[in-house]
Parts: sequence; C-alpha cells; structure tokens
Amino acid sequence: MYVKNWMSKRVVTVELNDSLSVAINTLKRNRVRRLPVMDGEKLVGIVSDRDLKEAAPSKATSLDIWELHYLMSRINIKDIMKKNPITISPNATIEKAAIIMHDNKIGGLPVVDEGKLVGIITEQDIFEALINITGARKSAQRLTVLIPDKPGSIKELCDVMRNYDFKCISILTSHAGVQEGFRQVLIRFQADESDIDKMLGDIKKKYNNAELTLD
Repeated sequence: MYVKNWMSKRVVTVELNDSLSVAINTLKRNRVRRLPVMDGEKLVGIVSDRDLKEAAPSKATSLDIWELHYLMSRINIKDIMKKNPITISPNATIEKAAIIMHDNKIGGLPVVDEGKLVGIITEQDIFEALINITGARKSAQRLTVLIPDKPGSIKELCDVMRNYDFKCISILTSHAGVQEGFRQVLIRFQADESDIDKMLGDIKKKYNNAELTLD
C-alpha cells in the first residue's frame, strides 16, 4: 500500500509572504490542521494549527480588535513556519510514512514528486489505511495465537483452519512483547457459528495459547 493511494491530492497551501491572519482564515475555512508554505511552486515550509495559535496574540491582551487585526497582518508566515519540512515520495509505503511521523512526532507529511508538491498525507489517512488493511470495519472472529517464528509456521496454523469453511479477512503478525523464537499471529475471519467451537478445539490441540473473540 503506497502513499499515493491514501494521500489527499487537494492540498491547501499558503504563500511565504502571507500574513498570520490569512493563514488562520485559510486553516479555518478549509478545516485542515496544517498548511504547506509555498514560494511560487517551491515548497519551503509548513505551519500547523498549533504554530498559528502560538504566534497569535493572547486573548488576554488589552489590544482592541483593530489593533489585533493590524498586528496579525504584520506577522508573516515565513517568520513562524518550520523550514525545510520533512517530505515523502508518493511511491513510499504507508508503513514508511507512519514510521517517519511517529519518530518525528508530526501529524502530516507533504508528498513531493520530483520537486513538486503533489499531495499531503496525515495521521488520519494512516488510521484509515490501518482500518482497511485489518478489515476492522467488518464484523469477524478474532483469533490470537503464539506460534514458533520459523518458515511455514503460519501455513501450519492456516492448514488447521482450512478443515472448516471460513473466510480470511486479514492476517497480522508481531514480535512485540513475545519471547524469543516466537511471534504472535492475529487472524480476523468469518465462519459459520456451528464450526467455531470445533475449529478452536482443533487449534488448541496444537496451540494451547489460542484465544478467540468476536469483534
């Protein structure tokens, strides 16, 4: 799954010399949380809703409304933006985008292709991709099993399940929090209720740690 399949192609931007008030109005009008900053067709920075709030005068100020508007019109985006923003290619994977955002504690990445801004991908897009990858919106049984971390171990588990009529929704594995030499497998599937107990019984004969829940 690639960034280009999940990014927003409609990117709301501001110009380098736009004022703080222009940026705030653009943010609110388009209901977005971050704005790439452009110098012509070149991406030069990014500002978030937090950056704009921190730069805006406090509500506790003694300035009147006209003075506030004047002050905000004098503050340029170039003075508060984050320069040289971290970007990502449209051909990068969703996993790569998630790692970059997580490790850098940011909520979105401008998507750049051959020097041109072509989109933006945010944490909400990552969440949507995760929901789709796992099939989490579909009602299903959820089987969790600890299996040996060796070639063919997932096939061995699935071979037990293939004795029954079931539809696999997704298979995820993880090494986090499990002992060396093992991995945890999570299989989301749909099957006839009359087969569930029998299937789980057969699985527990081979993997006594198996747990089954219904989403």
